Amino acid sequence: MPTMPLSRTQVSAFQAKHSWIHCEAGQLWLSHDGQDVVLERGQKYFVHSGDLIVIEALQDCRYRVQSKATASTSQVTNKAMPTAALVQ
Repeated sequence: MPTMPLSRTQVSAFQAKHSWIHCEAGQLWLSHDGQDVVLERGQKYFVHSGDLIVIEALQDCRYRVQSKATASTSQVTNKAMPTAALVQ
């Protein structure tokens, strides 16, 4: 999947399985399998099951989805922040 831009508050929804979701710019909120996480530039999240993914841009952002088969094992994973960890 190519890099997808989202404007602040714009929403995207899709199915993904065994894939990484990379935040390439900005900040996004991701909901998957009852879990809410926030990704910032350089962070990624792994989707195990083939459930619906909902992404909302918390600020203008870009993200891409990469299947596990094509992901480089040499990449360092930045941990995503749970939404409860956000301080407004």
